[in-house]
Amino acid sequence: MTGAPELFALGDNCLDVYVEQGRLAVGGSALNVAAQWRAMGRPARYLGAVGTDAAAGIVRRAAAAAGLPPEGIETLAGATGVTLIRLRDRERDFLHEDLGVGPLWNPARVEETTAGAAWCHVTGTSPEAAIPQRLVAAGRRVSVDLLGRPNGDQGSLAGVEIAVTSCDGETAEAAETAAALVEAGARIGVVMRGADGSLALQAGRLFTAAADPIVPVDTCGAGDSFIAAFVAAHLDGAGVPAALAAATRSATRTCLHLGGFPQRDRPVPSWLAEQYAPHFDRPAPQ
Repeated sequence: MTGAPELFALGDNCLDVYVEQGRLAVGGSALNVAAQWRAMGRPARYLGAVGTDAAAGIVRRAAAAAGLPPEGIETLAGATGVTLIRLRDRERDFLHEDLGVGPLWNPARVEETTAGAAWCHVTGTSPEAAIPQRLVAAGRRVSVDLLGRPNGDQGSLAGVEIAVTSCDGETAEAAETAAALVEAGARIGVVMRGADGSLALQAGRLFTAAADPIVPVDTCGAGDSFIAAFVAAHLDGAGVPAALAAATRSATRTCLHLGGFPQRDRPVPSWLAEQYAPHFDRPAPQ
């Protein structure tokens, strides 16, 4: 990987806490994408921020174990992001999400830091920071995951090469969603549909892909794995159908383990269980 242009994922990170299992994994959409690229053997970097709490150390150690350079993670005063998940009988329920310092992150020199990048993927950043727009203006190739923002708001998609979101509706609604991404400026609009597969719109042509028929262990991070593989295939010159197929295979693998990228999950520390005790004590639905 030495000397090869790097792929950057910029934005959120968090602790994914599985209250039913008493385990946690490190995640966050942008960090998941960067870690997946590294697992593919790509020269990837992650840029984002953690707080000044104990959770920050867990994120930093997991990122380092995934092969991501530590200097990309800034420290801001405040808390690191935490997502509490109830995973029961393969059904996932998000109990609580604390974005922490993520929305405060606004890197002043992001254009300089990403100079020479092969790709920049952005998600989970503040619209006010206008990071996708700044990167596009600096001549970077950019993808944006709109799921990483409240209300899917990332501002203008003008100049964005790939824009991704999800849709729970029928195929026609998903196709309309992809068209809206393209109309907003993206060259390729990609819509993830979970067990219903995925689709992408490019230059007026709509492509679809079926999901693999599996019994998932955990679907957290599957979309991020999908994005990482789609971008990697696109960079390698694959057409949209081949990129969708590669992305589907990657998402499937992630559904078969806990967490959004290959890592060793760990017990929930007592301080975190105490901090979010009301959620841990909430009875499971019958």
